[in-house]
Amino acid sequence: MHDAYPVTVVTFPQALLLDIAGPVQVYTTANTLAGKPLYRVQLAAMPDVPNPVTDSGLCLSPTLDFTGTLPRGDLLVPGGPGVDALIGDSAFIATVARQAARQTRLVSICSGSLLSAAAGLLDGKEATSHWVRGPDLHTRFPAVRWRPDAIFTIDGATCCSAGVTAGIDLILALVERDHGSALALEIAREMVVYLRRSGGQTQYSRPLQAQQATGPRITPLCAAIADNPGADWTVGRMAAFANMTDRTLQRHFLRDLGQSPSAYVMTLRLDLARSLLDQGARNVAQVARTAGFRNEQAMHRAFSQALGTPPGAYRDRFGGRGARAD
Repeated sequence: MHDAYPVTVVTFPQALLLDIAGPVQVYTTANTLAGKPLYRVQLAAMPDVPNPVTDSGLCLSPTLDFTGTLPRGDLLVPGGPGVDALIGDSAFIATVARQAARQTRLVSICSGSLLSAAAGLLDGKEATSHWVRGPDLHTRFPAVRWRPDAIFTIDGATCCSAGVTAGIDLILALVERDHGSALALEIAREMVVYLRRSGGQTQYSRPLQAQQATGPRITPLCAAIADNPGADWTVGRMAAFANMTDRTLQRHFLRDLGQSPSAYVMTLRLDLARSLLDQGARNVAQVARTAGFRNEQAMHRAFSQALGTPPGAYRDRFGGRGARAD
């Protein structure tokens, strides 16, 4: 791209402010760090609501009429509480469909994917949305290939993110496609986003998944493991904690979480090690000890099996090196 690439953000009453501000900040930071305008971001609104008020009460000042001619580039559709009213607004949905057809990419943030789906723009495409919307996505829009647990999806020129801050992850991924991983990682560090999450990562944290999936005898154990994954969590110790036999413990974990107790502990240790490396830890051996691995070699095997890369390479690619102080 030689000229600043146009990005039009459609705004509306009760749009979620962070769905707009998060992506816009990524574009702005890209321009700042590159030392030149890579992206030209403009806000658009329907003419009957030229200055919409967001969910947090801030009034926006769009410069473009959403019914008029927009610069060809990306169309970004945010979500928010106002989405539900707009799904039934035939004029707005028709305008979204018409404008998206003229753009290079469609970028739906959070529940904004419901507006894009209502316009027929996601039919046959992979898409995601905020996890709260998950239960009825397939029912309302069966032609869409929903991936309700994904952080974001990129299906050709159709892009969707999950809830709120996942929009930042999606825009970072698009910046990486446009201008390379070095700039994307520099933006992530500048914004103190320690790890650019991949689209395949789940938007649910593992402790939250365990809390939702397990019964009253297993939930306290999972919480204790999450609080201190580096502790010596043998099967015997876990069974004693839950006041059940080893075999019963195995059965509960396989039924509720789809993995053995030992595998669950290993997963949380891997998450802790990744988090430490994301935040700039340089000593791999120390990270291995803190996360509860027997030794550095054990962590090396776990990283290679789960992520396809050893911890040292993971650290070099994703490890934060500090943001600039303003």
